[in-house]
Amino acid sequence: MRQALTRARLRHIYVTTGLTAALGVLLLNGLDLGATHPALSALVLVLFVINSFMLISAAGVTVVGLARGPARDATTRPPPEDRCAVLWLLCGEPPEPVALRAAALRGALDRAGQGARTQIFVLSDTTEPEAVAREQAAFRGMDGMVIYRRRTQARGRKPGNLQDWLTVYGADFDTMLVLDADSGFSHERLAQLRQRMAADPKLGLVQSGISLRPAATRFGQMQRLSSRLSGPVFANGLSRLSGDAGNYWGHNALLRVRAFQQVARLPELSGPPPFGGPVLSHDFIEAAYLRRAGWKIVIDADHRGSFEDAPETLAAHLRRDRRWAQGNLQHLRMIGAAGLHPSSRLHLLAGIQSYLSAPIWLLLVVMTGSGAVHATAGVIFPLLGVLIALLVPKLVAVLARRNLSRHRWRRRIMLRALWTELALTTVFAPISMVRRTGFVGAVLMGRAQGWVPSGLAVRTPRLQGMAESLVGLVIVVMVTLPQALISSLSAAQMSGLLVMPVAFPLLFAPLLYRWFDRVGARNAVAAYYDASTRRFLNVGGSGAALAIHRPLWAEGVSTIEQASHHVNDLIADAAEGALGHPPRSVRDMGCGVGGSVFHLAQRWPDADLCGITISEEQVLIAQHVVTERGLSQRCRFIRSDFTLPMTLPGAELVIAVESHVHARSAAQFLAAAQRHVLPGGVLIVVDDMLALPPNALSDPDAARLEAFRRGWRLGHVPARSSLLDAARETGFDAVQSLDLTPLLKLDRLRDHALRYVGPVADRLGLAQVPLFGNMIGGNALTEGYRAGVMCYSFVVLQRRGVAISVRLDRADAASGIPA
Repeated sequence: MRQALTRARLRHIYVTTGLTAALGVLLLNGLDLGATHPALSALVLVLFVINSFMLISAAGVTVVGLARGPARDATTRPPPEDRCAVLWLLCGEPPEPVALRAAALRGALDRAGQGARTQIFVLSDTTEPEAVAREQAAFRGMDGMVIYRRRTQARGRKPGNLQDWLTVYGADFDTMLVLDADSGFSHERLAQLRQRMAADPKLGLVQSGISLRPAATRFGQMQRLSSRLSGPVFANGLSRLSGDAGNYWGHNALLRVRAFQQVARLPELSGPPPFGGPVLSHDFIEAAYLRRAGWKIVIDADHRGSFEDAPETLAAHLRRDRRWAQGNLQHLRMIGAAGLHPSSRLHLLAGIQSYLSAPIWLLLVVMTGSGAVHATAGVIFPLLGVLIALLVPKLVAVLARRNLSRHRWRRRIMLRALWTELALTTVFAPISMVRRTGFVGAVLMGRAQGWVPSGLAVRTPRLQGMAESLVGLVIVVMVTLPQALISSLSAAQMSGLLVMPVAFPLLFAPLLYRWFDRVGARNAVAAYYDASTRRFLNVGGSGAALAIHRPLWAEGVSTIEQASHHVNDLIADAAEGALGHPPRSVRDMGCGVGGSVFHLAQRWPDADLCGITISEEQVLIAQHVVTERGLSQRCRFIRSDFTLPMTLPGAELVIAVESHVHARSAAQFLAAAQRHVLPGGVLIVVDDMLALPPNALSDPDAARLEAFRRGWRLGHVPARSSLLDAARETGFDAVQSLDLTPLLKLDRLRDHALRYVGPVADRLGLAQVPLFGNMIGGNALTEGYRAGVMCYSFVVLQRRGVAISVRLDRADAASGIPA
């Protein structure tokens, strides 16, 4: 194993060095050496080779990451035997999300039999009185589940907080999971890391891969898109090449307490900041010192079950990046420390160079564009090489998705994501280059950033982007003016065009800052329900029942409220019959404003219930009702796309009333539902479905189906038979399948009115307006019912597997944090 690792490392170094040398030769051939001062030619060559080497090396890491990582062990193992502490560190961040995640993890650990040997801590360095009071309120009701501890004096920042914890509690624990305030971690992922550490007594630290949660702003979405594309394959490659001399990213990592105690107290660097004083980027150094002490440091690239948030705004990102710049440049003083493993030095070097590369690229742009260094047409070849090196990680990320060939829609999504990410990062790269150049310059001039608490509110500068605009203008002047004075106007124009890919985003940086920080386009389904929900409740006549689903007029039903509740009674009877008892935990995928949740909560007073909806407006309405009815201990509502992975515990009963059609396909919905339903649990789907296979529809029927999907923002409308077939393939058995269409009223006055209004609105192209879209879709659906093409279906499915009898902690139902 060690010999294979050594060969892989040497192969990586040889290939990187060879390709870098080739690009260097191409650059040398592309320079006009006769017209350029030798010293400038040598400087350009050296700087180009330095940056090219690191770019090619990073590209090579992703290529190595193409190899399949170890499969996740699906076998059932006994609970880990180590005593583990989960440490969430706070410093001014909002405490409520941390409380939700801690409650979710606590409940999941208890149900998995890991709770007795695991203790959750929240370690706070918050000092602002209002924030302290907010924290105390958030954790006050969690006694017994979480130990909340706040230092009155935040000496030593995060490392100091961990040192204090080690002093007080370290002797009681074998392992410690370190999490930041925005981190999330599943109990399954924690169990895997603990079992891995238990199997190797010399393993000191396991760094987990990390997924970024969905973001609201365009900048946050860009970061998540880049992370999802290239992050997993790069982490896998880095894990393979690092072996047992990996790195530590400061959070979402499991550490052996005994090992960390040896390195936790880092010495302050001599001299004043920025190069002296406390070590800011302490995580890289801690990993290097652990490896020097003989402990193994590994990167487990699997990112499932491990989450964090990315900065939402450019201002927040740049504030963090400024601190990271100072911390990484501090490593210049530590990279030569005696006894460090060569891989540890390479990790430190990569961090240092990631910031030094910015001024190098900027200097190369100015020197070559201004004519200080003369180039021929041949310089295009080394530039193409650099471009290829930049594209390789993205192309490799596409190749790593081995299932794209089987699913056309996945290929479309991947290619769209690839081009979007390329466009966004290309526009952002010059801004990052200029900012990082400024950070490096400030550090070299002795200007220290100091430690800024991560939870501190970030103020948006009044003149965001003006500095970049000025730099862009200076670049254009520096490359065009010398050419105009020395050579010709056409040469100046050509030089200006060559630097436009860099200068153009800089010139328009103030606009780009505002564009990146703006909240991105809302999900079409979320926007539709945000705009329509209150109208549904007011106009539909079922607002008293908090129902936005169709009423069922069964025998004995005489009021709209009874008709709205009838489907909930059918669900309750079917669930009790399939389970053999009232469910203890209920999940509503696409819960609306909670009508079904509240009705079932009344029928099952001992059940914990949780609703998921993508609409913020619906969550606000549901939460108001929760408070009004005093159900906050049993009923929780979460705003999320229910098709996304979540850290919610499984439920015995999962329902989807008129919501499953918003998934892209039946397969996607069922895969998501399987993550929510416990083995032996029940899934009940009540929705509009085709009574015929899609290929049996006439042209008018197919047109109505398309109008239905378009008007109501539907991802798919399956035939009931195809849903049942897909359910069997996903691991569900059909228990019951009913056609509820006879219980619908299709001859109301408004139904007849929609026969005229719907088609007219569709011809006028008004489907994207929620009001008219509802009319278009509603009419198409009603006509489908009348034609016998559509049916309102009630499907009861039971997940295969041994039923798991659980009693959820009531705080758990509030803990669904989107991945």
